[in-house]
This record gives sequence, C-alpha cells and structure tokens, in this order.
Amino acid sequence: MIYRTPIWSRDGKRITYGTLPGSTIEETASDGPGPPRVLVKGARIVANDWSPDDHLVFMDFAKGFPHLGVYSASDGRVTQLEGWLAEGQFSPDGKWLAYQMQSVGIGKADIFVQPFPGPGRRIQISSAGGAQPRWSRDGRQIFYVAPDRKLMAVSFEPQKGSAGAPRVLFQTRIVAPSFAFFQYDVSPDGRFLINSFPSNSSSPLTLLTGWTALVKGP
Repeated sequence: MIYRTPIWSRDGKRITYGTLPGSTIEETASDGPGPPRVLVKGARIVANDWSPDDHLVFMDFAKGFPHLGVYSASDGRVTQLEGWLAEGQFSPDGKWLAYQMQSVGIGKADIFVQPFPGPGRRIQISSAGGAQPRWSRDGRQIFYVAPDRKLMAVSFEPQKGSAGAPRVLFQTRIVAPSFAFFQYDVSPDGRFLINSFPSNSSSPLTLLTGWTALVKGP
C-alpha cells in the first residue's frame, strides 16, 4: 500500500491522505490511536484541503482531465463542481475556494477563486498561467506558481471579491509547476516551505557504448 498527499484538518486533530492501489481518501487521528477511516472512494482521487466547517475538496482524475469534488463530513455527501478544475484550496475562513481551471483545447490553465458554497462569479487571479494556489493566513493574498516556476502573489479583497495584479516574489526550483501536487506551503508568519531541487543539482547525462552487445542473442 502506498500513502500520499497528506493534509491536516483545520483543528490539527486529523490527518487525511490518499492510498494506492485502490485510490481511497482516508483519515486518521494525528495522535495515532484507532484505525483509519475511509472518506471517499474513487478511481483516481487526491485530497487537497479541508475547510473550517469540515468540507474536504479533492481532485478526481477518473475522466482524464481533473474535476473537483467536495466531501461533507457532516453527512458524507459528495458534490461535483462544474468545469475542469484542480488543486482546490479553501480560504482561511472557508468562504472562498481557489483552484486551477483548465482551458481545454488551448493547453493553458489559470488560477481562479469563487465563493463557497456559492452562489457567485468566478474571479480570475492569474492571466499568464498558474498552478498550486495557496492562501495567506489572513486571506488577503493568493500565491501560485507560474509556468516558469516563479512564485507569484496577488492581493485579494474578500469583502469586495476583487483581486490585484500578479507580482513576482521569487524564483523557485520546484520539480514542475503543474500536476506535481503541492510543492510548497505558507506558514502563519509568511515564511515559505518549498520542496525543490538543490541549487547545484542537474540531471546527469550517461553515455553508454557497446550497447548492441547487450541485446544480442546467444
């Protein structure tokens, strides 16, 4: 069994994660006692984030392009959101949901937010591509990774539902900007924890000679 993409509940008492094979989303107490509990079953599902009122947003790749589903812990129901959406993240107060939206046919994806649970219009955050949205702890900034792996920031006004212009914070060395799961997080004091290659890393090149002798039969 493979366990992947662990996330915390908002109260820090539970850890939610995905499993392979079987592709379930399970949770367990963070202090360890008791067996895990299965929350959602699917073909290819990945947990993303919990809201303060115990809604879990997750990605579903069963149809190829990703969809976002929302699981309610209160009644166990799952709601599918409309569109090719991925990498959902709730705002700190749970009233907004940020995600990556795919533009099928043109090979581009940008970051949007919308009120949760709605209704309300989608608000575009990035304009030149983006992935892995995260919120600042006060809910007034949205971060994301640009296609060139720069970490970007956008000011957001939750009361008005308005966003500022994207600005560059710094260059990263993350593995890939999109569909490589979340590779960074933001602490309450604004520091960034980033999973990246070291600065001196490079992919080695290997030259193999005499390889034809290896494939000859007896």
